[in-house]
Amino acid sequence: MNWRVAGLGLTALIGAAGSAGGAAPLPDIYVLAGQSNMSGRGALADLTEPERAPVPGVMLLGNDGIVRPAMEPIDSAQGQQDMVSEDRLAAVGPGLFFARALIARQRRPILLIPCAKGGSAIGRWRPGGDRTTLYGSCLARVRSVRGRLAGILWYQGESDTENETAATGYGAALVDLVGHLRRDLGRADLPFLFAQIADRPAAAEHVARYPGWAVVQAAQGDIRLRCAYMVPTGGLVRQADELHLVTDAQRRLGMAMARAMMALQADGCGR
Repeated sequence: MNWRVAGLGLTALIGAAGSAGGAAPLPDIYVLAGQSNMSGRGALADLTEPERAPVPGVMLLGNDGIVRPAMEPIDSAQGQQDMVSEDRLAAVGPGLFFARALIARQRRPILLIPCAKGGSAIGRWRPGGDRTTLYGSCLARVRSVRGRLAGILWYQGESDTENETAATGYGAALVDLVGHLRRDLGRADLPFLFAQIADRPAAAEHVARYPGWAVVQAAQGDIRLRCAYMVPTGGLVRQADELHLVTDAQRRLGMAMARAMMALQADGCGR
């Protein structure tokens, strides 16, 4: 991906988060991966006016290969280059809420890299492959930019609840994915935050469609990896499909992920 900067130079745009004078620091890079709740399905209309504006110091490597000030929808498919992760339904996810909360505390520039794909089961994230795969495309994007890789945010698992066999193997598959990401990116202590799938659906038709829900939830809760942390989503409000978080729930999740990331970093992860 041949990325370029839209509008002002990258240094000028990220400099607002750096110290006065001298060269602006390179950004902390955060990868946003998973499926539709990371890509975002929250309503854009439910954002507040301040949330519709760029955040000084927070940039985005768009799916079009252009680095620009981060604004919703983060995972916009406009000008999409790697079609494997094209998501034309992308709206409000947790990523920009995460970045907004984090930069307010740390005052270091941030670059977000969206890699999520709605409807993707964990098998589609199998490690290896070129950039025509979800895994290969995500790694290529990370490697295409300058900065300090600071963490991965992951929200995925709903698709694996549709099949009991997939649900049973979910925990091992996620642990394997984390290990490969860390090895391939050269960061053994890379912080990995993952959102637990939300409360089990209540409607009869949804219960029947997702028989492995409790299995995936439990598998996520049982994962114990250094520099990895599960962010619970229990009680967060969802849309009528009982899958996708509403905008306020994404807001709460993003802020919770920022707190969790700071806790991992305080514990020596990724530093």
